[in-house]
Amino acid sequence: MIVTVTMNPSIDISYLLDHLKLDTVNRTSQVTKTPGGKGLNVTRVIHDLGGDVIATGVLGGFHGAFIANELKKANIPQAFTSIKEEKRDSIAILPEGNQ
Repeated sequence: MIVTVTMNPSIDISYLLDHLKLDTVNRTSQVTKTPGGKGLNVTRVIHDLGGDVIATGVLGGFHGAFIANELKKANIPQAFTSIKEEKRDSIAILPEGNQ
């Protein structure tokens, strides 16, 4: 079994824009939210390749609950330590779907 440790997980939020226009309001065509952080990204790849993996680290607040729930829905085993503090967001604005 492979154990991945993510000490600073995040919710990765991507805003897709059809076109980015400066100095005006831009509307998103799609918003995605996924558990992120380097350790969780590695966890997801190992899991998707059929590897035996468990995710661990620290989770807290609404963000922690969201991350734990999303991992559960993806059938990714987890053993996190709970903390009170919120974790972070990582936001990407993707004009024309480009990263």
